[in-house]
Amino acid sequence: MLKSTKTAEKASGFLGKLLGWIPIDPNSITIMSMFIALLAYMAFDKSIIGKAMTLILFLFAFFFDAIDGAIARAKNKVTKEGAFIDGIADRVVEFFLVLTLLQFFPLDKTMQAVVVSILFFGTCMTAFVKAYAEHRGIMKHEDAAKLPGLLERAERSILLLLAFILLSFGQFQYGVYLLYLIAGLSAITFLQRFFTALYSK
Repeated sequence: MLKSTKTAEKASGFLGKLLGWIPIDPNSITIMSMFIALLAYMAFDKSIIGKAMTLILFLFAFFFDAIDGAIARAKNKVTKEGAFIDGIADRVVEFFLVLTLLQFFPLDKTMQAVVVSILFFGTCMTAFVKAYAEHRGIMKHEDAAKLPGLLERAERSILLLLAFILLSFGQFQYGVYLLYLIAGLSAITFLQRFFTALYSK
């Protein structure tokens, strides 16, 4: 939702113009986001400093993941390969964030299942529906790209980061509630896209 708004398009264009001078290939920025997410996962521990460092690194990872496309468009370097790498990076960055969230619940099987369901339905299945609908020919690329989503990646990423903050800094129960909400909305988004693709003709 956020990504498809005119405000988001203007913000992306502004970032592209602002950062287009950076002498780094957009694909390199995308790859860097994955390495930063890995570092964020490795930096996590239960101390305040560890949690703060993890949060800062994840913010950088998502920021790099957000600006790579803007810089590619500003430099006129938009390619199919870049879009492919960007899609993979989206999943990897979110995977490491979800993996980090799992460390809050080492003995709680219920919450582990909730977090894993976010990974499966949120990160994997909502994107898979788009790709598979196009692959099987029931939707054209343009239509598959426009499949609606109650909780798309931008919103899900923001909520996951908010859940991390709540779990880390004294609002643990609210963080748990938010994870339940994200899991439910992710499943609904999957079903929404599944039925929209199935009955698109």
